[in-house]
Amino acid sequence: MVEIKPLGGAMGAEVFGVDLSAPVADDVAAALQAAFNEHILLLFREQELDDDQLKKSANWLGDLSHIHMPEERRVGGDFNIHLISNIRNEKGEEIGSFGDSDMWFHHDNCFAEAPDKATWLYAVELPETGGNTLFRNCYLSWEELPQQLKEKITGKQVLQVYDYTVQEKPDLSDLTDVPHCWQPAVLIHPETGRPALYINRLMSAAIEGMEAEEADTLLQKLFPYIERCDYEHHWQLGDYVIWDNRCSAHARTAFPADQRRLLKRGKVAGCVVEPWTKAA
Repeated sequence: MVEIKPLGGAMGAEVFGVDLSAPVADDVAAALQAAFNEHILLLFREQELDDDQLKKSANWLGDLSHIHMPEERRVGGDFNIHLISNIRNEKGEEIGSFGDSDMWFHHDNCFAEAPDKATWLYAVELPETGGNTLFRNCYLSWEELPQQLKEKITGKQVLQVYDYTVQEKPDLSDLTDVPHCWQPAVLIHPETGRPALYINRLMSAAIEGMEAEEADTLLQKLFPYIERCDYEHHWQLGDYVIWDNRCSAHARTAFPADQRRLLKRGKVAGCVVEPWTKAA
């Protein structure tokens, strides 16, 4: 029997009674989809999944998406599973991406024309401390904005840029080989119809119709509404967490460089998102 228990606070629920290594029945899939839309993030503990099973683990939600990281920056040849790790092999080469430092709040793949619906992470190897994943409910980010900021950003497009080589404000002087896309600053969630703030410090670089200085000033006022933690996940081996990229942002805390961490990451394909146009 499937049980869905809220994690408390503004988002997240734990799912009991579902083994993601096996196909999910239609009635269970419908329950999971409804819970995903309601809670934004779902946690499945004590999962035992090989790579083939991982690739089917979110079939109840949609089609598996390709990893968008450029091939020269992606370690390994799998286009559907991305290793998130600080581990190095016997030659001293990285087996995965993103090391052991903290990571800013961001929305995965917001720099693509059709952003991914969801991201999942599966815990394979964990450090003793740190490496927690922080999540923000971006429906709340919008709701908590002062009316003046809502009016300034409503209907605007934001340039989302991801330079995989840096963790700082993107350089806009030459985007020839850098993934980028104009996206709504406030989107309409395709399933719930609710508005969600869709900007982040890591990737949001310009605002439609504004000079650089004006845009930067406004973005700096908006970022704090994304960078609030509504749920902090302390990983356990076998944890599988899947979240909605369109109405949440996530970040990571640092962990000791001499402790190994390996999570496997995949995504569910999404669609083009539409702008919210009501400043209320």
